[in-house]
Amino acid sequence: MTAAIENHRARLRAGEIYNGLWMMSTSPELAKAGSAAGFDYVCLDLQHGLVRPTDVLRLTDAVRASGDALVTARVAANRFTEIGALADAGVEAIIVPLVSSVEEAQAAVAALDYPSRGGDRSWGPTAEIMHGAVQDTRDERPLLFVMIENEDGLAAVEDICAVPGIDGVYVGPSDLAFAVGALPGQHNEAHAEALVRIRTAADAAGVVPGIHCGDGEEAKLRKEQGFRFITSAGDLGAAGRAFREDLANARS
Repeated sequence: MTAAIENHRARLRAGEIYNGLWMMSTSPELAKAGSAAGFDYVCLDLQHGLVRPTDVLRLTDAVRASGDALVTARVAANRFTEIGALADAGVEAIIVPLVSSVEEAQAAVAALDYPSRGGDRSWGPTAEIMHGAVQDTRDERPLLFVMIENEDGLAAVEDICAVPGIDGVYVGPSDLAFAVGALPGQHNEAHAEALVRIRTAADAAGVVPGIHCGDGEEAKLRKEQGFRFITSAGDLGAAGRAFREDLANARS
């Protein structure tokens, strides 16, 4: 798995655009379909979605069964044990929500680094045991994205981006809108300025600017604005739109 992670890390650092699928459901069939569709990453949402730790292994296996998408997960909170458990399960990129300070960013980094790399993580080869191929994975490190989505995180974004071990930042646009006095989905100058500030800080620090989008049209806009790790569809939202469209066509 190390080679796969490092390949994704190198591609993202080189400036490639990644379009991702956000998984709120626990459906391995949708995970397979998303990977087969060609998304660059598939993200399991343990914070606001229905995914729980016991679902992670079968969903990551489903993603890998149908393509080479970067297996990603958003942890429920910036907690040492939960971050490490996702890494143990073979998740290749981890998104940590509500990072508000340099200290919180450093804690996320420490949760993914073994002591030999200056971190606090202990060795727990869960995925390797399940797949019958236990090996020394201490040089393996998932990609780490920290979410900038509140007032404190925005105020410290330049310093957060400069924390060693951070691979990218990921914008939660709805919470960020609330943080600057705006409403999600409505144009607001303060929100637009916040997005520019975050993207500029990421570029200056050499980390990947990422953002959450609800559909492909919004994702195209964010790509034009310089974001490069872009959630471009969600499983429940896309399914609902397709259901409504087919039903409307059938009734027309």
